[in-house]
Amino acid sequence: MTSCSDLEAARARALDTDLKARMGTRTVTAELLARLALSPRASADLIRYAGRVASGECSWERIEVDADPLPPEVEELKADPQIVWPSEWPTSTTESEFGSEPYRIPWE
Repeated sequence: MTSCSDLEAARARALDTDLKARMGTRTVTAELLARLALSPRASADLIRYAGRVASGECSWERIEVDADPLPPEVEELKADPQIVWPSEWPTSTTESEFGSEPYRIPWE
């Protein structure tokens, strides 16, 4: 009977626990993406991109620009309201808006 009452008390505590209040937001970093790529549940695209990062071909900060195709984990992280995706990382839109050539005045 003691085990049953302990189980009932544990169940009541679990039901009363507010999980959202304890969890804060988490910012995505290069380290987080690297750990995610080492996970046994990582997608093949993320693992392939991790290999490119390890070889020095690209960096985690450029995953949205350089990954082709974009790993599904990126979209999942960006869609999660408790995850903050860094706004200063380059994206394909910001790079196309500001090309590599400087602006030139037509009469120069």
